[in-house]
Amino acid sequence: MESFVQDVLQVSELTARRLLLELVTARPRHSFSIAALCKAGEIVGFSAPSIRMAVTRLSEEGTLERDGRGSYTLHPQALLASPHVQNWATRHTTRIHWSGTWAAVDNSTTARTDRTALRHHDRALSMLGFRVWRGTLHIRPDNLTGGIDTLRSTLQATGMASDAIVFGVHHVDADSDSGLRKLWDTDALVARLEQKALALAESKDRLPELTSEEFAHESLVLGSEAISMLLRDPLLPDELCDPEPYRRLVEITRDYQNTAQDIWGRLLGLEGSRAR
Repeated sequence: MESFVQDVLQVSELTARRLLLELVTARPRHSFSIAALCKAGEIVGFSAPSIRMAVTRLSEEGTLERDGRGSYTLHPQALLASPHVQNWATRHTTRIHWSGTWAAVDNSTTARTDRTALRHHDRALSMLGFRVWRGTLHIRPDNLTGGIDTLRSTLQATGMASDAIVFGVHHVDADSDSGLRKLWDTDALVARLEQKALALAESKDRLPELTSEEFAHESLVLGSEAISMLLRDPLLPDELCDPEPYRRLVEITRDYQNTAQDIWGRLLGLEGSRAR
């Protein structure tokens, strides 16, 4: 299920595959008829054959599961493999008081020729807010619930190299500590969060001017971008970054997604199943 996690996290061009992933992760326990999926494709400009082909491929990969009625749902193993993705709206609550210590990952023993493993490894570290410090050593503040052990489990579930080592770093000298705190461009981070919050607010304000289909299409792109941004935020401690812009984007995204998913639900006949 690693490919499923990577697919959901990356922001990419809207494709039939991407559309289906957005729909099923928004309602992970709902069964979608092929007719509903093809209707969704029609709304954003994909043909029925392209949707059917994407459904077949996701089923073969084990991401989608077909039930006895000819409908499709997200495979239970995909849910287990993606708690980080499913909990985007509450992820910020995993931040705890920072004692000034650090979490580090070293993958110096990973074969450099295994480019796929390295790409997944780097993506997992980036998603969890790690930055390169020295050589193959990546680091972040140790300020998340569960500490090193939970961080290790999350990294393993999202693509970290199997031979990488996760450990704590304590008592670094003052100069090194000062350098570590500057690894994140927090001004740029805050600006991106504020810009995305404004884009969502403006999109929702345009709702009376758009058809349901037009807003559904627009919300699919903007909502996906916002959730991906929230999932990739490093969740730095207050000492390094103001947490309010992140919290504000969470609230705006939650409200925006509720509106968008209600509209998608009506368009696809899914009113009886509220999205996450």
